[in-house]
Amino acid sequence: MRLRSTLTVITIAALAILPAGCSRSEETAATPPRTQSPEARPAGDYPEPRFPSYLKPPSSIEEVMPHVRPLAQARHGLQGAGLGIIEKGETVLFVVSTDAEDMIVDAVTKAMQERGVTVVVKRDYEIVGIPRDEAIAYRKSRRTYTSEQGYMEAANWVEANFPEPAKAKAWLKERRPDLHDKIFPANREMSPGQREIYEKMRGESVGKSIREFLEKNPKIRGVYWGKGGSTSLRRYMRPAEAKFLGLFLVDNRWDVMGKLGTYPGDVWQLAEDQSMEPLVHTDRLEITDPEGTNLNADLSPEMANNWARGVYQRGHLYMFPNQATGRFGYSVVDYPAFQGEWLPREPMALANGVIAGTTNHTGYYPNWEVTLKDGYVRDVKGGGTFGEALKEYLQYPNSNDKVMPFHDQKHPGYWWLYEIAMGTHPKAFRNPSGLENGNATPERNRSGVFHWGLGVTLHHDPGSPAKSQKLTDFTAQYNLPRDHGFHTHTYFTTYRVRLRNANQWVNITDKGRMTSLDNPEVRALASRYGNPDEVLQEDWRPGIPGINYAGQYSDYAADPWKFVWGDIEKAMAGTYEYFYPVKGGARTTIAGGTGPAAAGK
Repeated sequence: MRLRSTLTVITIAALAILPAGCSRSEETAATPPRTQSPEARPAGDYPEPRFPSYLKPPSSIEEVMPHVRPLAQARHGLQGAGLGIIEKGETVLFVVSTDAEDMIVDAVTKAMQERGVTVVVKRDYEIVGIPRDEAIAYRKSRRTYTSEQGYMEAANWVEANFPEPAKAKAWLKERRPDLHDKIFPANREMSPGQREIYEKMRGESVGKSIREFLEKNPKIRGVYWGKGGSTSLRRYMRPAEAKFLGLFLVDNRWDVMGKLGTYPGDVWQLAEDQSMEPLVHTDRLEITDPEGTNLNADLSPEMANNWARGVYQRGHLYMFPNQATGRFGYSVVDYPAFQGEWLPREPMALANGVIAGTTNHTGYYPNWEVTLKDGYVRDVKGGGTFGEALKEYLQYPNSNDKVMPFHDQKHPGYWWLYEIAMGTHPKAFRNPSGLENGNATPERNRSGVFHWGLGVTLHHDPGSPAKSQKLTDFTAQYNLPRDHGFHTHTYFTTYRVRLRNANQWVNITDKGRMTSLDNPEVRALASRYGNPDEVLQEDWRPGIPGINYAGQYSDYAADPWKFVWGDIEKAMAGTYEYFYPVKGGARTTIAGGTGPAAAGK
């Protein structure tokens, strides 16, 4: 594919060019083109774009080692524990994906061995008994799109979540054969052999095989596995879920050269604690974003109390009550253990307003606006093929009249707002290789970036943190999806809550900045590790014309991929205007600021 060959060539060039390209003068870094018209300037005071200047892909394991040693020592990890909890003399299992790069996995293994830890590495295909050549051939056959085709999230949602996806596809084909053929092209139809591999590689199958492997090897303390969705991964390993220790995120040359492992765990925890603190006292939330999101919800004391008990997931806070309920919440103190109390979905928070954006977990699409009334999706405008897919599936049989398990009879249907999740790690960034492979999820981990999801997810039934059998049986009966989907990412979100009986508003984020990162207590703790401005600074921000740099938002909204990949190509070539940190002593900005004046705040 043209995209991959371009990335390969540019990456090689970047090895030589990037250091020089990172140096920029104060004027070129902050000053927009002098010829721009007033209407082409950014509309609000939003922080300028950034891309990490230190992301130079390594060519040897020796270059990688200084970057993975902090990861091997960190005790805090995204959606789980860090590798540092494994003690000298213990053994740990890494289950890594088909796409994981050997050099990076070898480097992480070596860093653990330096600490006296024994590491067992298994590929996901290996642990379920699929030969390597068959697994690689299958992966290549399924890799038919990049993040330019963000609408393919709809295809993944159907294939992964419907008990009988063929019926859901046939229903769409009968209504909209043109849309069906675009989302489910003939070249992606699986042969019987490919279908068998697909089923073996599903999370439930891999989790079962991991559990069986650990049962045969009881001296292994536990496993690091997966790139996200740790609640489901833990559930797949039941009854050995306590041996799920965390995600294995850093398996490629981009993530490993980032600073994901350098962010101090106690600082991370304190910033999250302070973001969660107001929620139990909240009676209303209001959320806006310059791409068009404008939404609110009123909360009863019972809703807020359940929300506060279920909000926690390290690096991925559940910032809407519906996502925090229908499950056992995580313990903040004994994370990643579950608490002992099941949190009911009802009373359910009902949001009103619009969700708008151009990004989902797969990639990019024209701006859409999803209208919610009393918590339920009522309409979608725009979004190109992705929007058309949602508009059709909003009419899917039984999806609007059947009452989902643990929902009140007055709340029938599947199409509820379920997810408003917030990333909390300031060093997360947009991974170029992820976009090449149709994966835009890494960016959602950055502090202040929100992702929104539609539908219903119920992780557990009362009485046990196992997979919800009630949901499984219900969705099988009506062939309804078992999980949420149709995501939207928002980057410059202002999220505020009103404190009950106080008529006082608290900003959780302000124009995409997680405000707890600027609290005196967090800054004081961060100062133990260096300059708090640098420790707590976001190293990546997207550039969106008309919002945080020159141009018309309407141009971006119509074709966001053109701008996204254009910036990636410039970054890889070392010519990007907004590298951060700036090398050579040029101007840098501090938290929340833009332009030269910000440095003097």
